[in-house]
Amino acid sequence: MNYIYKLTRLPKELHFGGKAEALHRLLQNRAPVPEGYAIAAEAFVQGALCPEAEAELAALTNRLPQNQHYAVRSSAAGEDGPEDFFAGAYDTVLNIAAEKIPDAVRAVAASGNNARSAIYAQSRGTKQGGIGIVIQRFVSPDYAGVLFTADPVTAGTGYMSGSFVCGVGESLVSGEKCDGSFRVNAVKYSYEGPGELEQYAKALYHWAEKAVRIFGCPQDMEWAVCKGKLYILQSRPITTLHHNDRDKFLINDSLCGEYLLSKTNVGEIFLRPVSPATYGIICGITDFLGIPLLSNVCGQLYCNISGVCSVLASFGISKERAFSMVSDIAGAVPDCGGIPLFPYDKTILLKKLCSMLAHSLKQKRGSLRRSTPDIINRTGMDIIEEIRHITSPRELYAFWDSRCAPYMHSALGAIVTGLSVKPLLTTRKKLEAVCGTELADRLISCRSGDAAPESLGILLALEDVISGKMTKEEYTARYGHRHADEMELSMPYPYENPDFPDNVIREYRESGADVLRMKADCEKRSREAEEEFLRKYPKKAAWLKKRLDQYASAVCGRERIRSSALRLFCVIREYLLKAGELTGLGEDVFMLYLEETRELLSGKSGAADKIPERKRIYTEQLAMPNFPSVLLGRFVPGEYMGEDAPAGSESMICGTAGSCGLAEGRVRVLTSPEDSEALEKGEILVVPAANIGWIRVFPKIAALVTDVGAPLSHAVIVARELGIPAVVNCGSASQRLKTGDRVCVDGSNGKVFLRDTHS
Repeated sequence: MNYIYKLTRLPKELHFGGKAEALHRLLQNRAPVPEGYAIAAEAFVQGALCPEAEAELAALTNRLPQNQHYAVRSSAAGEDGPEDFFAGAYDTVLNIAAEKIPDAVRAVAASGNNARSAIYAQSRGTKQGGIGIVIQRFVSPDYAGVLFTADPVTAGTGYMSGSFVCGVGESLVSGEKCDGSFRVNAVKYSYEGPGELEQYAKALYHWAEKAVRIFGCPQDMEWAVCKGKLYILQSRPITTLHHNDRDKFLINDSLCGEYLLSKTNVGEIFLRPVSPATYGIICGITDFLGIPLLSNVCGQLYCNISGVCSVLASFGISKERAFSMVSDIAGAVPDCGGIPLFPYDKTILLKKLCSMLAHSLKQKRGSLRRSTPDIINRTGMDIIEEIRHITSPRELYAFWDSRCAPYMHSALGAIVTGLSVKPLLTTRKKLEAVCGTELADRLISCRSGDAAPESLGILLALEDVISGKMTKEEYTARYGHRHADEMELSMPYPYENPDFPDNVIREYRESGADVLRMKADCEKRSREAEEEFLRKYPKKAAWLKKRLDQYASAVCGRERIRSSALRLFCVIREYLLKAGELTGLGEDVFMLYLEETRELLSGKSGAADKIPERKRIYTEQLAMPNFPSVLLGRFVPGEYMGEDAPAGSESMICGTAGSCGLAEGRVRVLTSPEDSEALEKGEILVVPAANIGWIRVFPKIAALVTDVGAPLSHAVIVARELGIPAVVNCGSASQRLKTGDRVCVDGSNGKVFLRDTHS
């Protein structure tokens, strides 16, 4: 049996330790690593080389070039790993002749049991493993240093920072000496530091960036420059950074990087912490899209503004322009003094888009883009019926691959390629540039005409059911998948309750609302706004019609696509419910990720052991207060007291204009649509976030105020369609205002004025 191998050819059946295996992977990617060899941990018995390995080492020493010098370093199990470093715990022997290598190997091997390594292992609560050894050609450096691809404290990856010494780098890593420092902008390359290193900085940045892709995490890289050539001496994870524990469902992305995170828009969709099952699916969808869109902070989801802006920046869009584009979708998000960006490889997104387009074009009957909603809805309902008739775990396991996965891939591809957001982003600004904010707001209110957005159709269709134009079964089939927690897999959909249509109709009748009249009144005001515009700008008639038609089409299209996307979640929920039934887990199945559920269906039982701990952690997350609407950098829930800083003054709350108009009335603060029976007609509804689950009570309210939200959110679109003033993204309105307070809501300017407090 051989124990010593070239670093380029390490066999998988032996263990060579973290350092050797990292150098092996770098060499496989043609990194400038000094050539060398590795001795496997299996070569050592009680700290000494076995006879076979001794003979191998002697033969290697004899054939190595005698005119070169060598470095002998430890490569222990766990050393330079993602969790443990063992920095300085083991001995290193540098700049020795070939004949001295056997003695150096024995000295390094003996250090595997020294006091330093034992103390480190004890302090970290880890175990010492076997020790391997690396033998490399010694590079006599002109400069040597380290480079961190992320900030070791904040985890920010916008800049890479390094330090160096003249000569051998041991004095730098030991902390004895530092001759200089530098940093590199990792988003758009630029160098800041001493001039003597600038000629090597770009190559170092290139290999550091590649190392991050190779190892999948931020790196602490050692390097050297010798006779004008750059060498990579080793690369290891930055062990001081936070690592999410997906296995226990302990996820806090704010500790994993320096990000600007916002609940605006996202907080309207996810009103409660997400379960492990939902989180796993969300991760799968974002991976499918190739965009770092969402972040999880102890179960509460945020839009990763830094992630989206970093994607846009990778295509050459300036940071300021990228932030403006994201704000148009997500609503007003404070810049907070600068958006942290990080490097993003745009080829990831380009490959994803090409794959989705190619798949869509292969579909029968042409591209799904032309008929996305019908195909997704019909196929989804067919699949649900098939799931309900499955009787064995093995059959359900196979059904995912044969039916569910292809359906999801096709549907997601069609949704992405069929989504048109440009009119949503540009129309308001183009109108404002011509006629001002107030008139622009009135022009885009209620622009859907006969083709109302689906979220409004939920109300309009009730009139059809009452008049007999639509059956209750048809209403349930069309809208029974829409509710407040519609993207949380553990929460039942309305269609699962046979009393759903009767309950909605009864509530609507009791409200005394006339949604058709409300919509007609809003359309009249919109026409009046259009006539006012044309009186002022008669030559822009064609221009205005085009802008408004495109905007209305985009609004309705986005609503249809959102509704269709939810059919995917219906299919997944039905699949998990059936899995819970067939495995005996019941609703505990939502404490598992999809891949773990499928493992259970295939006969492997290990995943079920994770449920009790995850259930405990998820229960704790459900009891946590709502976190701040905007997070910048690290956020530790245990240090948060549940108070989001209010905007404005004591008598005024500032937010974002959502739907134009003025309304004055008494406040009703609610936290869940289930509590809406307390709402009286003509009150001002104040909620942490308003999603489609609240729309059924809109005909009763005089105005809407939310803590988080965006002008393009579904609930706000419906408010505009019905002429209901709305101010969103107020930060802490639901905490500052109390039920019974009297306020004036200025939806045009995004302000809420407190007139009188309820005593």
